[in-house]
Amino acid sequence: MESDLTFPEKVASIDIGTNTILLLIAKVERGKISPLLEVETVARLGEGLQKNGAFSEEAMDRGLKTLGQYKKHCQEWEVQKIFAAGTSALREAKNSEHFLKLAKEKLDLSIEVISGEKEAQLSFLGVAKDLQGVKHPILVVDVGGGSTEFILGKGDQIHQWISLPLGSVRFTEEFLHADPVKEEEWKEMKKKIQELLVRIPYSYEPFTMVAVGGTATTLASVEQGLKEFIPEKIHHFLLEKEALKNQLFLYQSKTIDERKKILGLPISRADVILAGGAILYLAMEKLKCPVVLISCHGLRYGLLNLKMGTHTNY
Repeated sequence: MESDLTFPEKVASIDIGTNTILLLIAKVERGKISPLLEVETVARLGEGLQKNGAFSEEAMDRGLKTLGQYKKHCQEWEVQKIFAAGTSALREAKNSEHFLKLAKEKLDLSIEVISGEKEAQLSFLGVAKDLQGVKHPILVVDVGGGSTEFILGKGDQIHQWISLPLGSVRFTEEFLHADPVKEEEWKEMKKKIQELLVRIPYSYEPFTMVAVGGTATTLASVEQGLKEFIPEKIHHFLLEKEALKNQLFLYQSKTIDERKKILGLPISRADVILAGGAILYLAMEKLKCPVVLISCHGLRYGLLNLKMGTHTNY
């Protein structure tokens, strides 16, 4: 059933994750999303969540400050409708309702906390709309700060999906305490990741593996030695498994301060990139994928596609 909703010309979507908060402001014409502004901020909302089960005051302040900046961007661009979605951290924190209330009271921003299933659907939709010409199955991997989604589908239909408690922030806090990382810490984390990856979807026909999210785009940025984030060079970049393996060796061998000097690696991701990269690498190893396609079209693109009312399968 086709939606009869009419949406304004300029809309925005905000993806509130454990590690990053992402903004997309876009012009929408005839069902096509044309990005006007994309911003990524490492707000680390989920910092300490594994240990305490709740957001700290400092983390909530960072999150609200970031959302306040995004609201200003939306006002400058004369955005008429904002869609905001919260994922893993907001699902888990026992004081997430308090954060949602503050966002509404201070910023007049309504945030929808979405399930792991909805998160998977939106990530897949963002990729599927971008890769409409691909006829064979697509496996989308969304490595986040608190969870990782694996979604296998064809065309715009999802066949299998799973959301696992694998995340760059989650596993950094749980396993990687020494600086530089100790070999036994690395082995313990690797074992845990491999245990969880037993549950991921498997395709019996050839498929394309696509990675979305900040971990994936950062790995592509480092591989190309980019001095700044250039979406045009990162979107559709092919990252080889062996190149990723070499990056992991590099991160293991360096302290966090030394990692901060690596070209293409944002300072704010220096501490969590090893865990995030390990999740993607071990997934590639498990699925025997020699290469992964990096995509900038993740959840926030899927959210706009869905909210525009042009897509009816979700």
